[in-house]
Amino acid sequence: MYLNINENAIFIADSHYNSNRPILKETLEEILSKKIITDQLFLMGDVFDFLSDDISYFQNKNKDVIDLINQISHHIEVIYLEGNHDFNLSNTFHNSLVISREYQPLICTYNNKKIALSHGDIFMPKAYNIYTSFIRSKATGKLANILDINNIIFKNLNNWLLNKDICGNIKEFEKFAQKRINNYSNYDIDYIIEGHYHQDKQYKNYINLPSLICNGRYFCIKEI
Repeated sequence: MYLNINENAIFIADSHYNSNRPILKETLEEILSKKIITDQLFLMGDVFDFLSDDISYFQNKNKDVIDLINQISHHIEVIYLEGNHDFNLSNTFHNSLVISREYQPLICTYNNKKIALSHGDIFMPKAYNIYTSFIRSKATGKLANILDINNIIFKNLNNWLLNKDICGNIKEFEKFAQKRINNYSNYDIDYIIEGHYHQDKQYKNYINLPSLICNGRYFCIKEI
């Protein structure tokens, strides 16, 4: 049975929230106050610049936004597709449906159409798969917490992320999109919706979502 996407569902992708990028918090506050009307929220990964159940430093830094998402999840349905910056989150967002990378794409339905949803870092080269499995390992997170005395490593990581330029256009987007479409050839679907690449563009049935921080907007399912 497939998850149904509601008519007024919205998708927030790649906000890369940190203290220099407050737009995610502002948007969530508008959802909670019902200034933005929706009954279904898809968080499409890389919502935070870094977040994991296992890393207490980033749990503490992001507590206000974590609390906002948990408050929202008591009023509307929240589906969180983990990205490469935010993973192992089932204990953090206990009232949301959390979809880890290994269960992506998530196949949903909307207006009798089948839609594949993913953060976008699937169907990747072997080296990336090894790397991402390592950083997502709960053992890695626990070991990092033990070794990072006085949070020296995590503070440096945070400072690096604060100043990282994450926005840009993919040259020859249509060729890129066709390759992504080809990766889904074994799935019986009508649309593909991904984040990760920050493009806010569509080619054929492939939709690359806007990055909330780069493009300044979220995506409404009605745009299909």
